[in-house]
Amino acid sequence: PVTSFTTASGIRGSLATSRSSGVVKKGKCDVNGKATTFAFKAADGDLVSWSFFGAADVADEVPDTTVRAILATVREYTPPDS
Repeated sequence: PVTSFTTASGIRGSLATSRSSGVVKKGKCDVNGKATTFAFKAADGDLVSWSFFGAADVADEVPDTTVRAILATVREYTPPDS
């Protein structure tokens, strides 16, 4: 499901996480996966996103709580005029 999420800097947007399963494991690098994407409208009206992609169901899987902690630090960057 898609849920609302607000970063520590106040950016509000939509958050979704998905997982793959049933990956044919022919080698040690063949694993199920997961992806989390946060999408929001930037100050200029553009639709932008931040995504995390990682292995799932492995001993060193990045926990969802860690992904959300990292996501909470997302903030907009406006480059100085050149």
